[in-house]
Amino acid sequence: MEHEVQTWRLTVAYDGSHFHGWQAQPGLPTVQGVLQEALRAFKKGDIEVQGAGRTDAGVHALGQVASCSFPSDLTERKMLLAMASLLPPTVRIMKAERMPAGFNAKHHSIGKRYLYRVANTDVVSPFKAPYAWQVKASLDVEKMKTAAQCLLGEKDFESFRSVHCDAGHARRFLWKAEVLQDSEDLSIEIRGNAFCRNMIRIIAGTLVEVGRGKIAVEQMPRIIDAKNREAAGITAPAHGLFLGTVYYPDQLDDACIPSTAVFPNHPWGKDFWPPGPKGESNK
Repeated sequence: MEHEVQTWRLTVAYDGSHFHGWQAQPGLPTVQGVLQEALRAFKKGDIEVQGAGRTDAGVHALGQVASCSFPSDLTERKMLLAMASLLPPTVRIMKAERMPAGFNAKHHSIGKRYLYRVANTDVVSPFKAPYAWQVKASLDVEKMKTAAQCLLGEKDFESFRSVHCDAGHARRFLWKAEVLQDSEDLSIEIRGNAFCRNMIRIIAGTLVEVGRGKIAVEQMPRIIDAKNREAAGITAPAHGLFLGTVYYPDQLDDACIPSTAVFPNHPWGKDFWPPGPKGESNK
């Protein structure tokens, strides 16, 4: 009996410590690779998994999103249980949703939320150390908060991307950039429409240097205007970074995008959402 083709939106959490990033690479453990292997074992065929974006080696995810399509009669619960039995314990599908044909995790995303974690203490718990950047120096958190506000809006973030970034340009829209403190723990939360390679890690490294007094708050606008990687701070370690949330038009309740914001894919129209088969109008 032939089954109809099902299209899935999968919310994926993973510990990136021992993965060479998201994107499948021959001979190397990657998150996309283990997902495709699990689906291959389950469905007895090659199934391509499309991620909402790439994460680098060592970067974690609380809510990466992937899409895939294949003939099946699975319920959402059966999809979750089947994948849990086939994936390594460092990767889990946290939510599985049936979507209209044509849904693409990358193409239909509106933006993303990232978290960077800093442990500002002399001694870090072994249960925290793999997931936070230890900074022993005293940090002026208020200055870090002020500096973060300079990043808001549509700007050219050339100074905050890796020299190896292959994106056509670095113009991005950030609508949230906050530094949150809980005792010795700091979280840098960034929300935006898209991000360049190492962009969040360079922002985190720059804000920490502001906190340490190595970069003055007043320098932030000049760093942005310089459009030169050498103008910004260091690249923070990968293990403190988490992809927190990927936003879609039907999941914007907590995105807090300003009503006046305009950037690629936002505001979205009926030709963008709901998704439809490639080449067909959704109007």
